[in-house]
Amino acid sequence: MTTNITNLYVERIDALTGCANLLSFLETASTRLNSKSDSAFSLLLIDLNHFMTFNSEHGHEQGDSVLHWVSIVLRDTGLPVYRIGGDEFLVLFDGEKFEAYEKIAQAVFERLNRESKQFGLTNPASVIVIHFQNEKLEIADLWTAISDALFDAKIFGEQGFLVNTYTHASAINNYQLRVINMLTERLLSFANRLEATHQIAYLDPVTQLPNSIAAEREMKRAIQQSQRNTDEFSILFIDGDNLRFYNDISYSAGDNMLRQLSELMLKHLRPGDFIARWRVGDEFLVLLPATTKDEAFVVAERLRSEVELQSRLWEIPITISLGIATYPSHGTTVEELLLAVEKAAKYSKDNGKNQITAFEQ
Repeated sequence: MTTNITNLYVERIDALTGCANLLSFLETASTRLNSKSDSAFSLLLIDLNHFMTFNSEHGHEQGDSVLHWVSIVLRDTGLPVYRIGGDEFLVLFDGEKFEAYEKIAQAVFERLNRESKQFGLTNPASVIVIHFQNEKLEIADLWTAISDALFDAKIFGEQGFLVNTYTHASAINNYQLRVINMLTERLLSFANRLEATHQIAYLDPVTQLPNSIAAEREMKRAIQQSQRNTDEFSILFIDGDNLRFYNDISYSAGDNMLRQLSELMLKHLRPGDFIARWRVGDEFLVLLPATTKDEAFVVAERLRSEVELQSRLWEIPITISLGIATYPSHGTTVEELLLAVEKAAKYSKDNGKNQITAFEQ
C-alpha cells in the first residue's frame, strides 16, 4: 500500500534516523529466538562516546546530525539497523560467519573514526561485536549480553573495538532472567493492545484509509521534517463531483464507490505518498513529501485523469476536483495549509469541476 499506514500504529521507526526502533528490535528478536532458538547469530553494537557532553557543547541540532550520520554508516552495511537508545544502535547478523561479521564491524569502526572529523569528534564510538553460539536463548540473554558489552566498553575507557562471545551459562541468575523476560512480554503485549486502539482512533472504517485525525498528525510530522531539512512538501485536497448519486441508490452503494475510489487513487500515488479520507464525506487529503507545486500538479493530474477514465466502467462515472497547497509558500501551520488547499479545491468545484487549482495568495 502506498500510503504510510504504519504511521497510524505503534511506531516501529525512529523518526530522527529512519532506523527501526527498540520496539521493532524486541519484536524481531523475540520472533527469531522463538523460531530459531538454537541457531547462531551476532549483534553489532554502537555506543557513542561522551554524546551528552557533545550535545551540551554543540547543541542538539548538531547532535541530531551525528546520529543521522551514524545511521547512514550502519545502513550502508545493507543489514537491519535498530536505534535502541539515545546514542545506541544495533545491527543484526544472522548465521555464524563470525569472522566476516568482525570484518564488517571493523570497517564500520574505521569509517566512523575517519568521517567523524567533520563533526569535530575524536574517538566517536565504541563498536562491539557480540557473538551468540548455537544454544537456546531468551530475550533476557540478549539484554544481558548488551548490558555487559556496554559496561566493558565504558569501564575500559572506550576502548573502541571489542569482540565478545556470550553464553547462557555466563548470564545472571535465573530469577533475574525471568524478570527481564516477563517485562519484555508485557511491553510487547501492551504495544499490541495500543496498536489495536490506534487503528480504531486513526483508521476510517469505510475505506480503511487513515482518517482526518491521522492526516493532521501526518501534516504536523511533515512540517517538522521540512523545517529540519528546509525542503518543500505539497498537499492535495480532493473533492468528489456528484458522488451523492451513489447514495441515492443506497448508502451501501455509496460506501462501495468510496472504497473503489480509494483503491484507484492509492494505485496511482507514489511510494511514500500519504492519503487519508477527510472527515466522513467524499473528500480526501493527500500529502506529497519533498514535492514542489509543479510536481504536485503532475500527481494531481494523474489522479484526476485516471478517475475520469477508469470510472467509466463503474455503475455511475464520476470525476474529482482538486486543490493544491505547498509548504511553506502557502502556509507554515496545519491550519494555514488546510485553509489554502480547501480554498483551491473549492475554486475547482465552483468553476466547472473535474479540474485542478493551485492556491494563489
